[in-house]
Amino acid sequence: MGSESLDCAHPVTSVAAFDHIRLDVADIDIAERFYADALGLSSVVRYELADRVILQMAPDGRPAGVELWQERDLVPAPHPTHHVAFRVADVPALVEHIRALGYRVVTEPHRIEQETVAFVADPDRHTIELNDFLGRPTVGAPA
Repeated sequence: MGSESLDCAHPVTSVAAFDHIRLDVADIDIAERFYADALGLSSVVRYELADRVILQMAPDGRPAGVELWQERDLVPAPHPTHHVAFRVADVPALVEHIRALGYRVVTEPHRIEQETVAFVADPDRHTIELNDFLGRPTVGAPA
């Protein structure tokens, strides 16, 4: 497959946009506080079903975010997803905000090439990457 495939969009047979990632949580309300207070996500929709609660959260209530699942009889895995990444404006400032709220900082902010990254943990031990993507070219952009 050549680079020409990056330039053509097939509306029926290609992905239109990223929508969400599912994260299993032990307590939906505790998880919601973390994603709202620490990361500034807003609730998009909440489903209260007989066997589970599903809460979608995203920046400014717009799609592309996290979908928190609390199943009544599910015990979240001891080693959940490897990590979920969010682009942010100021990695060090957000890390200090998260630390002040009492959440765990896994890796302090540090530079990798043209970006600053840090990792924090949510209440269910999901690792959350925070990055600023400084100077990162987009796919198909001239070098």
